[in-house]
Amino acid sequence: MNNSKLITVMMGEKELNFQVSLDDWNRCVNSLQPDNKVAPMHNFLVNVAANDDTKAAVKQAYDDALTADLFGVVSKEFKPDVEFTVKKYKGGPTKLSRTG
Repeated sequence: MNNSKLITVMMGEKELNFQVSLDDWNRCVNSLQPDNKVAPMHNFLVNVAANDDTKAAVKQAYDDALTADLFGVVSKEFKPDVEFTVKKYKGGPTKLSRTG
């Protein structure tokens, strides 16, 4: 079962609605490349836009160089707020010494 989450974002006076599923999210992340980030973010936002007005606003955001900002807001709302920490180990990995 692929549940989706309705996310509403205000961009200025415009209300944007996105219907985001885990499959949508995973497809976007899997398509990101070191030299290609904006296009996958834009495609994700267009694909999850819940209506034509939101799609038009996403296209305007692209023209205004705001795609990454809008993507960031939507992705932050989609993912749960979880804190990660790395446990430090005594006697963990040791430095490798160079020879020669």
